[in-house]
Amino acid sequence: MAPQNPKQKYGSSIYKDGLEDWIHSELIKRPYDWLEDLEKKAAQDKFPVLTPASGAVLAFLASSWDPDIVLELGTGYGISLIWLLSAVRKNVKVRTVDRETEFIQVAKEFIAKLEPNSSRVEFTNADCSEIVKEFLDTSSYGKKELMFVDCDKVRYPEILEMILEKGKSRNLRVIYDNVLWHGRIADPQNQAPSDQAVRKLWSQIKNSKIEYTIFPVGDGILCFDFKQ
Repeated sequence: MAPQNPKQKYGSSIYKDGLEDWIHSELIKRPYDWLEDLEKKAAQDKFPVLTPASGAVLAFLASSWDPDIVLELGTGYGISLIWLLSAVRKNVKVRTVDRETEFIQVAKEFIAKLEPNSSRVEFTNADCSEIVKEFLDTSSYGKKELMFVDCDKVRYPEILEMILEKGKSRNLRVIYDNVLWHGRIADPQNQAPSDQAVRKLWSQIKNSKIEYTIFPVGDGILCFDFKQ
């Protein structure tokens, strides 16, 4: 995740200065009032998180797909997890994965406000690529699955390669965050490993010829489906 721009509450934006913060404060309805407390904590810690507008899009994409199984790659502070839980059925279990134990702990504390003593969320401290392989190697028995990818950007192409290889035989909706990468991918002079990885992701997507939609909210959301 890229460092936060101190001039903006939620990080880099494709919008003109101030507009996105206005959208978040005036137009976006959070599923829970206390979610703003977590947003404020992330801002104080200068930790980049899913923007409220991106959260609303994520929730819409989740609810419209109505999954039976949800896998989140990159727990972070748990903001995207909260949006997902607000959008799926109460009997749907969500597995969220992060390699940083301290992030998982922050997320657990806030999830407890939503569902005290709930077993609906499975927190996993592991490498996301390993979990994706395990997930795709396990039969889904025709169930509808949702995968939200918001982990280390350098892993994006590797994860997509696995999805393209094994996901086509499943009922799977895939959502990627940060696909505009703060606009850095538009400038070829930006050659950090994360810049190269997100550019490679886009090359893979376009070369695969799959149908996809990009939502230019926050740092860009990409969505595509496979159906049996």
